[in-house]
Amino acid sequence: MTDGPPGAGSSRELVEDLFRKEYAHLVSALIQVLGPANIPLAEDVVHDALVSAMHAWRFGLPRDPKAWIIRSAHNRAVDIIRRERRRRSFLPELATTTALTDTIEAALAPAAEDASQLAMMFAVCDPGLTRETHMTLILRWLCGLSPKEIGQAFLVDTQTIDRRLHRGRGRLRRLGRLPDVDGLPDIDTRRDSVLRSLYLLFNEGYQGSNPQDPVRPFLCEDALRLTELLPASKATAHPDVHALAALFCFNTARLSTRLDGHGVFVPLEDQDRSRWDRARIERGLTHLARAASGDRLSRWHLEAGIACEHAIASSVQETDWDRIVGFYQVLARQSWSPVVALNHALAVAERDGVDEGRRELIALADEPKLSRYPFYWAARADLERRAGHHTAAREDYARAIALARSAAERTAFERRVESLKTS
Repeated sequence: MTDGPPGAGSSRELVEDLFRKEYAHLVSALIQVLGPANIPLAEDVVHDALVSAMHAWRFGLPRDPKAWIIRSAHNRAVDIIRRERRRRSFLPELATTTALTDTIEAALAPAAEDASQLAMMFAVCDPGLTRETHMTLILRWLCGLSPKEIGQAFLVDTQTIDRRLHRGRGRLRRLGRLPDVDGLPDIDTRRDSVLRSLYLLFNEGYQGSNPQDPVRPFLCEDALRLTELLPASKATAHPDVHALAALFCFNTARLSTRLDGHGVFVPLEDQDRSRWDRARIERGLTHLARAASGDRLSRWHLEAGIACEHAIASSVQETDWDRIVGFYQVLARQSWSPVVALNHALAVAERDGVDEGRRELIALADEPKLSRYPFYWAARADLERRAGHHTAAREDYARAIALARSAAERTAFERRVESLKTS
């Protein structure tokens, strides 16, 4: 144990942080052992391990907290399986005491961590479940968020999240064991669902809907961590996977500069590029090179290409806007959306001039999704300001402020209004 009893607060914070980080490892490993029919039991074991840690560590922390909590989960799992053998159906590998302890030991070992989480990720992205349910299951079982935290992230009540978890448990209960991803007949469909879910997870961390906490780097890091598990298996490795990982690397490299010291969003042109994570950008370039195999240019390739141009440019002025406009044009042909059109217009404004970008933005005014999107009105206001149309800019900034989803957004827009008074 450590010397001297730490405060209760520090113990609790350590346990909570460790629990979130290790939750995915422990739950997926135990479901691998207990079988999907016993998901609630696996969750109970992990919860009990947390409670045990909170009680045991009140007067001092172990030298290796992670090993302690894994050992606690192991012992609790062995006890419960022995007690429940007559009432529950477990996998054949747990028939004897020696096999039971050896199987759980192997499942909880660090060497098995990636494989169990990979199997869990592809199991929860079952085509019979909705994308919202996929996201909920990933956040719960692979990121360690509580139902309350997931509800707060997506602005829905906890009961809605509980219903999604219930549907997910019911669907997975039909499986005898977690799938071998190398043998899944619908691997392409599931991989697409996995990538889309991880993309949504990343976006929720990068600029989400939670008004109190619009930027949560740990969600971005979790999305990248889970994406980088996929190349470990031949069945789940794919150029699209590397393209998505590249996109996440380029964007996480800029995370530390997206908010200022007051928690207000900083526009791209004002971010301190010297603080961008160059090692992370290099990692993104490596993924992008690996994504170049094959002859398919996916949405993830195009978005990664756009993010790459921003990440490697020394300034907004030095950015290759011609390449970015080209990427957006192809992306619009593949999967047009109002937001893609908005970003294309902003890139056109940089390449061809403010007036060209303004015309494209004004043409999108009747799009229902954009009429409620604060960044559409902020983008229009920015171009009006640059064109010297300050009255129109103030009106558009006012709309952006009225639609802002968080104080971070609202204050950023208000600062731009203030800048009009001095320009």
